[in-house]
Amino acid sequence: MGSLSYGELAGERMKLGLLLHDPEEEHDCFSDLTHVSHLYDSIGIRNVYEGSYTRTDGSVVKGPSVSDMVKAAKPEVDKELRSRIGSTIAAMTAITDAAEGGEAYDQQIAEGNKAGNARVQTAIDALVAQTKSIERAVAALNLGELAFEGSDSLDNPNAVFE
Repeated sequence: MGSLSYGELAGERMKLGLLLHDPEEEHDCFSDLTHVSHLYDSIGIRNVYEGSYTRTDGSVVKGPSVSDMVKAAKPEVDKELRSRIGSTIAAMTAITDAAEGGEAYDQQIAEGNKAGNARVQTAIDALVAQTKSIERAVAALNLGELAFEGSDSLDNPNAVFE
């Protein structure tokens, strides 16, 4: 969850494209469905954390969850992480709404598109905040040191231009 949130989604799939303003840096450039991939990756993180999945027929499959364990250890961390996941999904939904309204993801990351760039940056910021809460959840569960995948796009943006 942490590596997907930070290194993969926020960094390599989103921030890199925003830094370069390059439509070829969008994840699903051929199908033009990057917004859908990002939204459902975020929903997948929530599903894993909450141990719940809504099927296409609307029925829900639910079982034991990471959230249950974090809540038992530190309820405030669970509440924080649930809130941050919700913020990420809201930010991804804004990107998706814009894309389905006619402003494709590659247009949102285009140079000079201040509103689109801000929308994507809001999602990146939400993913970074979410990752910090995932780190707190790991600590609450006493899992020891875990290293999440990093991202030059986030950790050293100047390296992208070298």
